[in-house]
Amino acid sequence: MALFLLVLGVLIIFHEFGHFIFAKWFGVRVSNFAVGFGPTIAKWTRGETTYRLNLLPLGGYCQMVGEDQADDGSADPGNFQHHPLWQRFIIIVAGPVFNLMLAVGIAAGIAWAIGVPVAQTNIVESVAPDSPAARAGLQPGDQIETIDGQAFTSGQELVNYIHARPDQTLVVGIKRGDQVITQSIHTEKQAIGGGKYYGALGFAPKQEMRRESLLGAIGYGFTRTGTFIWLNLVGLVTVVAQHDISVLSGPVGIYRVFTQQSQFGFVAGIQFVGEISALLGFFNLLPVPALDGGRLVFLFVELVRGRPVDPEKEGLVHLTGFALLMVLVLFVTYHDIAMWVKGGL
Repeated sequence: MALFLLVLGVLIIFHEFGHFIFAKWFGVRVSNFAVGFGPTIAKWTRGETTYRLNLLPLGGYCQMVGEDQADDGSADPGNFQHHPLWQRFIIIVAGPVFNLMLAVGIAAGIAWAIGVPVAQTNIVESVAPDSPAARAGLQPGDQIETIDGQAFTSGQELVNYIHARPDQTLVVGIKRGDQVITQSIHTEKQAIGGGKYYGALGFAPKQEMRRESLLGAIGYGFTRTGTFIWLNLVGLVTVVAQHDISVLSGPVGIYRVFTQQSQFGFVAGIQFVGEISALLGFFNLLPVPALDGGRLVFLFVELVRGRPVDPEKEGLVHLTGFALLMVLVLFVTYHDIAMWVKGGL
């Protein structure tokens, strides 16, 4: 849990630093820079900015002078409202962009230093502790030749077969050196959402890797991140169309996936960190009040009508949006915990 909170805190700081650095660049005064919401655990002041560490690590904020206040008519160059629309746009969009660029950087770094998977084999790369595979004695280097009498040479076919059989006992033929071992292993039932599940044994197949050139790795980073965001956008549209928010995961669900991925080694863990960063960037660009995307909507309205919306009225809209988001977070957190207790996560 401590590692997850540290990772989440770093990603939030990175996001808010995007707002912060461009606010400073354009001469906007930042009164508060906070990680988390709720009661303040620690704070310190440096220059004109108070830095805060708050209790609930569910986000953060970079509070700029005049951001949610009506123009007082002063000539204060540090007031957010006194800056051109294009500068305010860059300041607001910088936070999500920083998260997206971090996701691209992580994917590109892995592709350049380690490589990208081109195929899965039927050889075991790693085994998650306290998983069905671990309890059955499966070891890295083992070759899974058959399941239920069916032969496999492709790791992807192997994984698909296991995923299609949640909460079932599989007869697994394992080649270890010159020995062939047969084990009966019962799959775990992992929740996909919407009452659907997949089977898992808790091992990762070895990947055939291909290292990319620097330019190729950068291209791969953009492609992987873009594909990930597109899949999440499609998923979000499906949730809205079907009116089923039970498939959403909150902090608890993300923590569970983080711990599962981390069990498969550093690379799997750091890849998931990149995906969390991409999610933070994507989520914050949604046109929802209280999010950066909601603030961009108000800038668009200002561009169209030629004058800004009253900042106090805009602030009230964002406050209402924040309250509704917290209700949603509480709901998905309750659902995640309920699924965890039932053993579905």
